[in-house]
Amino acid sequence: MKLANLQSRLFAKFTDLLVVVVFGLIVRGGIGALLGFFYSLVADGLPFEKFQGQSLGKKLLGIRVVSQGDQLIGLKASVIRNIPVGLVTLLMVVPFWGWILSFLVGIPLGLIELSLIARAKERQRLGDVMAETIVVRIDKK
Repeated sequence: MKLANLQSRLFAKFTDLLVVVVFGLIVRGGIGALLGFFYSLVADGLPFEKFQGQSLGKKLLGIRVVSQGDQLIGLKASVIRNIPVGLVTLLMVVPFWGWILSFLVGIPLGLIELSLIARAKERQRLGDVMAETIVVRIDKK
């Protein structure tokens, strides 16, 4: 089991945040932001066979979230590990000011998360510690 590197995790998160922003921009009236918030919480625990432990971004980068015991995670662990990011996306529900607040809160939180991934022994960010999960590379067979 090889831990995912910082770059792959960063690009996967960027891809997932693009999904959240697209929800917010395409679907109007706050519903899109709520869909983005929901996606940001449950994306790693979706019960689809081809996406187990993977958000869209993680799927594209060949990484997945597992428990520290190397088991696939479910929706509960996905929600717990994604609460820090999910709270930032929830701010997007508020028109205009919510988007500004999401950047003002999201940038420092993102820097903290990146620092934890880069420095922690098992490359765990805050959400990983809370949910007792790690992000690993998928071995291609």
